[in-house]
Amino acid sequence: MAPLPEIVLIHGAWHTPTNYTSYTTDLKKAGFTVHTPHLPSCNGTRPPTATLPEDVRHVRSVIQDLVEANKRVIMIMHSYGGLVGISAVQELDLPTRKAAGQPGGVIHLLYLCAYMLMPGATMWSIVEETGADKMWAQLVDEDEDGTFFPLDPGMLFFSGLEESVFVEEVVSTLVRFPVKALREGATGDAWRRVPVTFVKTLGDFAVPVAAQDIMLERVRGEGGVVRVEEFDTHHSPWVSMPEEVVRVAVQAAGDERNPE
Repeated sequence: MAPLPEIVLIHGAWHTPTNYTSYTTDLKKAGFTVHTPHLPSCNGTRPPTATLPEDVRHVRSVIQDLVEANKRVIMIMHSYGGLVGISAVQELDLPTRKAAGQPGGVIHLLYLCAYMLMPGATMWSIVEETGADKMWAQLVDEDEDGTFFPLDPGMLFFSGLEESVFVEEVVSTLVRFPVKALREGATGDAWRRVPVTFVKTLGDFAVPVAAQDIMLERVRGEGGVVRVEEFDTHHSPWVSMPEEVVRVAVQAAGDERNPE
């Protein structure tokens, strides 16, 4: 039996790997080796010392080490992590590496209610298309130091659980995020070459369904092969539906669409 592919889990804006501990623990129990790079943009520094390019370089170095060791890799990307991940994966997908006579490669992209963007597209472009820019001042605190933070992170990330002690504890660990990253574009298109699973979260206030649908339509329109899993939950599905998000990862590992 072939070994399971290894997972690189890319966290979202304002978050750090600590916020995904329960998910990574469950993935490891399912037999996966999980790598959770800490994005440099999410270090809480004011003004920011890193943004998208630094995040991409850091994640790419993690992926590169794995594929050069002949590992098959699944990318699990949450929210902003989708923008980082697709940019970091460029030319490290298995079909591209195999064609060049190189070992290993990324075999599957798993988006957890994440930004799945065309090359050059930005998160802000999706915000504008959905009209959320018109409510921006009601949603976030944007500071002159170049950082911003949700005014109601409990609602944004955990709708329905806002008053729980768990959410209060999680929110206390979140960090401010660079505004600049909103307007920095994607530089990859590996979704053209490897299969995609997209977890669509129907109760999401951070990346609302309208935004998810726009991105799905565009990728499919460009020939991306996307399998959608709909979850009736908020922006943090590993919290509310832990067994289901592990199942999706296991399914991605054994997906018949994966390149050999």
